Amino acid sequence: MSKPIFLSAREAAAELGVQPATLYAYVSRGLISSVAGPGKKRRYDAADVRRLKGRRDAEEPGGARPLTGDPVLETELTLISEDGPFYRGRSAQVLAETSTLETVATLLWQSAEDPFEAEAPEAPPALPEGLGALDRLMMALAAWPLQDKAAYTQAPKLLNVKGAALLRYGVAALLDTKPVTTPVHSQVAAAFGAPANAKTLIRAALVLCADHELNTSAFAVRCAASTRAPIHAALLSGLGAFTGPRHGAASDRATAWLNGIGPDADIEIVLSERLSRGETLPGFGHTIYRERDPRADHLLAMLVKSEPNDPLVRALPRIVEVARDLYGVSPNIDFALAALQRAYGLPKDAGKILFCAGRIAGWIAHALEQYAAPEQIRPRAAYVGERPE
Repeated sequence: MSKPIFLSAREAAAELGVQPATLYAYVSRGLISSVAGPGKKRRYDAADVRRLKGRRDAEEPGGARPLTGDPVLETELTLISEDGPFYRGRSAQVLAETSTLETVATLLWQSAEDPFEAEAPEAPPALPEGLGALDRLMMALAAWPLQDKAAYTQAPKLLNVKGAALLRYGVAALLDTKPVTTPVHSQVAAAFGAPANAKTLIRAALVLCADHELNTSAFAVRCAASTRAPIHAALLSGLGAFTGPRHGAASDRATAWLNGIGPDADIEIVLSERLSRGETLPGFGHTIYRERDPRADHLLAMLVKSEPNDPLVRALPRIVEVARDLYGVSPNIDFALAALQRAYGLPKDAGKILFCAGRIAGWIAHALEQYAAPEQIRPRAAYVGERPE
């Protein structure tokens, strides 16, 4: 975890938000170190890049202050580039073509053996009626120690198997079903009553949602894991962050306005009216990707290919075009999940459930990686209040 990480010139410039010429100027001034890379290309120290970025952001009026002067964390799980996320060096989009969530989980967890060979765990205890999917999952995770006497173990040889059990257990809580050994995408499709041709897209969506580096929920998981909290408690920490409308529940917001677009709607008028009322466009724009979210592009392309005659699917290119013209942003994964939900007539909260089910695999990966690190995460705050006399 302490070995230096090096970026390509394109990656370093993108992280700093500068042109390559500016990056080279930083190197010549000694602000960023570089080493020889493949061919004639050079590689740039990620720690220097992020340290400089943090300092520049802090100097901006109203700019975001870094959590520390150095990169917050190092990870070998997911690299985010303008080409999309890469899970341990493998493109998430390529994996989404054929892989299952279980396969991706095994990759992220670096399991030498298949952790999903074990039997499924018992069902969660009876939960109160009327709970939403995320609330069911929250209560089920809190009850995990009732069925797992080793719930608090930190033994590395047990953690992957427990991760597989928790993934199955968590998916069952989200779907309000019993844990089974059936692949997650098949469970989801059956619980949603989805048509047969939706199963492939459900599988792809789960893979694309599995991890996205140090997002808010993953950071919450890692904070808990750094205290050596057990996996189920670390998942609860991540789930708490995920429930917010700016994270996991964002697909609900995208679904809400998308449902207002009927087959004969004038898309330009609908979105223009939103803009005139000062309303944002949930499901469009991203804090990481400067241009397009490749996960959304991939899932939407699969949807267009699968359902070319669906009225909503036929309207998607126009929706994307108008949104870009009026708001200057492109669709993100939340919009793609909302479009998938709408096109196949999936039940309420389907997009959010898909996102959460996939992300459980990533949360477990972050917990496992953090357990292997000796440090406890303890960022410092920049105090801006009153000072003592």
